[in-house]
Amino acid sequence: MLTYQIIVLILSIVAILAATYRFRNNAFSNSNYLLWLITWILIIIIALFPNITSFIANTFGFGRGLDAILVLATILIFYILFKLYNKIEDQRRRINQLVSQLAVYNQEKELENMNNPDNTD
Repeated sequence: MLTYQIIVLILSIVAILAATYRFRNNAFSNSNYLLWLITWILIIIIALFPNITSFIANTFGFGRGLDAILVLATILIFYILFKLYNKIEDQRRRINQLVSQLAVYNQEKELENMNNPDNTD
């Protein structure tokens, strides 16, 4: 076993353990956990059997195995980026909604206090 294979194997196992820990602490959804688990298992398989990349390259019409891996990794990265962008936009929308609701609530409380000076909330 080559040095890079040992390093990739160790890093992948650590990443799987970290993902499992986060999943058990409800920090990952089922789909996110499954995505990361499959990703790291595939990385382990490719590290242990590097000739698989040549088969993948030939199947999809790439010249070399490394080309196929780089294209697949780029697609995965863009997918993750897309999911992150959607989550950020959703959070932005929810924060704007919450701020609007809070402003209306504060305005109503202020008007209530002005109409009823006896109330000391």
